[in-house]
Amino acid sequence: MISKEIKLSTVKTLDEALANAGSVFLVDFAKIKVADDTQLRKTLRQQGIYYRVAKNTLIKRALHTAGITALDAHLELPSAILVGTIDDPIAPARAIVEFQKTHKDLLNSKVSFLDGETLKGSTIGDIAKMPGKRELQASVIQLFLSPGSTLVGLIKGPGSKIAGQLEALVKRFEENA
Repeated sequence: MISKEIKLSTVKTLDEALANAGSVFLVDFAKIKVADDTQLRKTLRQQGIYYRVAKNTLIKRALHTAGITALDAHLELPSAILVGTIDDPIAPARAIVEFQKTHKDLLNSKVSFLDGETLKGSTIGDIAKMPGKRELQASVIQLFLSPGSTLVGLIKGPGSKIAGQLEALVKRFEENA
């Protein structure tokens, strides 16, 4: 039996993780071995992804504190929770998919909560393929800059041709003089 202090501590750490959550993923970890789980935890920690195995009632309590009630129906079997940051909410999906490549059927995604939407666990592969926040920001910046660079190229193009022609004329005059 888990003591009340441990339960409160678990809910508190879950609350802290969910306070800055960009995404939440619930996974079924029942088939995973201790060595594989240790490897997964290490990988997730290096990527800044919060991962916790806890009783469903404690996960549910923390999710409710964060205002997330849509995942209640998926908290029946033993669950682990992965929390992605606001800066990279797709990272947990990528990590799960990468882990599944080498550890088939050990970690199965139940459901994800991303941008206020509940998504089936089977969509995790599609979520993992999505560009991250930084990639999207880079694309937007590139879109803003492309008309300017095109304009500079258009202005610079004829100008460099004129400069080249003037240089050729100067050389001819110098040769003839």
